[in-house]
Amino acid sequence: MVGVYFQINDWVLSVDENKLYRQDREVSVEPRLINLLHFLAEHASEVFNREELIQYVWAGAIVTDQVVTQSIFELRKLLRDGREENINYVITVPKRGYKLVANVTPMTHEEFLASRHCDAEALFPDVGSVEEVRLDAPTPSIAFPAGPLTRAVCEMSKEKKKAPRKPNKISPWRLGFMNFIWISLLVVVMGVFTYKQSEVRITQAIDTHLIEFKFQDDFSRDSLSYELADGFAQKLMADIAQVSDYRVMLKKATFTNGIVPGKSVVVRVKANEGGNFLEVEYRNNSSEKVLFSRQYALADNHLKTVLQQASLDLMHVLKVPDAKEKSQVLVAGMPTNPEALKLFIQANHYLNVSDVNQFQRGIDLMESILEIEPENAYVQAELLIAYHVQKALEPALELRKGRVQQLSDALETNSEVMVGPIQPRIFEALALHETIVGDVDTAKQHLNQALEIRDSVLSYVIRGKHAELDGDLDWASESYSEAFYIDTSVETYLLCENLVFPSNMKAIDYAMYRAVHPSVVRML
Repeated sequence: MVGVYFQINDWVLSVDENKLYRQDREVSVEPRLINLLHFLAEHASEVFNREELIQYVWAGAIVTDQVVTQSIFELRKLLRDGREENINYVITVPKRGYKLVANVTPMTHEEFLASRHCDAEALFPDVGSVEEVRLDAPTPSIAFPAGPLTRAVCEMSKEKKKAPRKPNKISPWRLGFMNFIWISLLVVVMGVFTYKQSEVRITQAIDTHLIEFKFQDDFSRDSLSYELADGFAQKLMADIAQVSDYRVMLKKATFTNGIVPGKSVVVRVKANEGGNFLEVEYRNNSSEKVLFSRQYALADNHLKTVLQQASLDLMHVLKVPDAKEKSQVLVAGMPTNPEALKLFIQANHYLNVSDVNQFQRGIDLMESILEIEPENAYVQAELLIAYHVQKALEPALELRKGRVQQLSDALETNSEVMVGPIQPRIFEALALHETIVGDVDTAKQHLNQALEIRDSVLSYVIRGKHAELDGDLDWASESYSEAFYIDTSVETYLLCENLVFPSNMKAIDYAMYRAVHPSVVRML
């Protein structure tokens, strides 16, 4: 019978048998995982999201996303086969789906049989067989196909025959055993040498779909420029995440993972000829060329215009469609009062740090904005989130429950009567508060509304908490990893660990735990 076979790295997949083979391993696999691996092998290096996998692998059956996620998890564990070395088979492509990155080669039935035959010979080399041994028969000079060691022994036997004493015969099984040892050592040495010669070490890879945002202020933290540069950088990053398919990350911590962002956006605030200027620079890291650089005069009365224009220019250079219309949506709901908008940008800087005093400074700024614009739902959302995040960063602090309830009531009321575009931050704030008070179903609805508009650190952290409540720790780990990828910082880790309820990050996402706790040593 002719079947369907694939060589996948060091595994051989036999689809019709529902089996995987590797050296001396023969693993029977349930059809669900075999069908998934078969499909990925036929489309190696292609990315498929959960909906596509349900359509092609499960033939459109009623299957939840959780079933797909669990199947991917089981398949990874199966292919890794308990090995400690980092072997990639199925990887997650953030915001897009999954893909098989192993070396895949279709096999014919004859090639499959040959591979199994080779594996059997490697384990049990043909050292000959003795069907009958007659004690009175003459001993041949070489009893088996002999290696150098055996020939040496045989020659010694010949010389000893010249002596008058009885020759010392070596039994055939002993010669075969010595040959087996000699050949095995030779195979091991050649295998190690070949592996070392063919091994390729890749220390860096450029992700062209990833944009890194960072800010500078002429290396001075003594002025307002530092706060503004950080606030502008975060706003532009959130804008691009909302209107494009690019993935974004904030450059805030020294963290090397071998992946180099394909593009960088650097935001600077400079003092020039008595005035302040915002400078936005866009760089292609593959060619190391600056593709866009522009300065904007920073006047308090024109901050909203500067925000909108900088975002619009960046969208144009990234070829985002309908950029002008989208730029208007991005500033919807922001403070209209110039002083309030300036305080809003400053507050974004302070609300992205873990220092208790600085974070409180951000909360105070947001409270000051609400004194100017008390019905601003966007500011209410940011302040509601800030109080819950402050509790996560410093669990010993008492939450201002009365003020939090006040803000959530006002936000729910304002969101119901809002017309036009609604900022995703409002949905995130409602999702967070409903999760904390225990209305998880309503929280999931608000979270889905936020994620339909854009991805963010907070959305992924909340999604991870929902996954934990559902008992799906693998999905929680993926969600926390997505959040950590966008903002690789201690603050993000503390949110994953403490927001809403304490989480055991060592058990859920050990890689993130080790990244933030470098002193941890794994006991093998």
